[in-house]
Amino acid sequence: MKLQRVFGVLLSIVCLVPLIATAQSAREMRQQVEGSILVTGHVDIALDGSISDYALDQQGKLPEHVVGLIGRAMPALRFEPVLSEGVPVLARAKMSLRLVATPAADGNMTIAIKGASFGEEFSPDDTGRVQAIEMSPPRYPMNIAQIGGKGTVYLLVKVGRDGHVQDAAAEQTNLTALGSARQMDAIRRGLEKAALDKAKEWTFSPPTTGDAVSSDYWVVRVPVDFTLSESGRRPADSAYGQWVGYVPGAQTRPTWAMPDPPGFSPDALASGALHAGQSRFRLLTPLQG
Repeated sequence: MKLQRVFGVLLSIVCLVPLIATAQSAREMRQQVEGSILVTGHVDIALDGSISDYALDQQGKLPEHVVGLIGRAMPALRFEPVLSEGVPVLARAKMSLRLVATPAADGNMTIAIKGASFGEEFSPDDTGRVQAIEMSPPRYPMNIAQIGGKGTVYLLVKVGRDGHVQDAAAEQTNLTALGSARQMDAIRRGLEKAALDKAKEWTFSPPTTGDAVSSDYWVVRVPVDFTLSESGRRPADSAYGQWVGYVPGAQTRPTWAMPDPPGFSPDALASGALHAGQSRFRLLTPLQG
């Protein structure tokens, strides 16, 4: 799908780190910038794994071209039938989609669904999944905040049977600040260290019912935002439905991580929430249908 530049040049929505080294390094890093928008909602899965219905959260805040692209993609998606005691059942999955816009040769933008997450609707009374007890956010590293470094660290957290964190890893770190390759690498390392150091202090309530109750450990995902508003404070929520320029980071996986379902991407997860490390909803078809 082609999109005219209705949201301006991508670089105009990416913060520039003031210490950028050279014009050449700036041009090189600009080539990595993508436009991104995160859309949440839910899908209803029929007995045969097809989508019987879907809904987007706060659809009125979403650009029409985004709603249209998702609407064209949904009918072609198929899941493995969801089973209960070996029998297919109707199911509802929480949906989160990461759409990206990249420059095309003709000067327009190409939009695609880059990644998705389909998981359980959250319930604080669900005893069959890991629940958070204490998850205070990490401190914003002062040296990174002072130069305008911003981004999101997508954590994988290994929770032991006592509810304490046995291990944690930064699965992916996306930046919304642009600098030289060296500066951006330093920002990534600094944000990851802050997130990982704090994650080791978190505590959780392990599941007490369900198939996972006897597991040796459980894996959860936690996206951690490092973003400052113009006032210098961390905003409570980012503006839903708006395009944001970002530089995606490479993905890494610790040996204790569980296999990901097809089409999954860590940066499709919504921030400010605890997500299960594995989902029973398995997509069979490509995201674009």
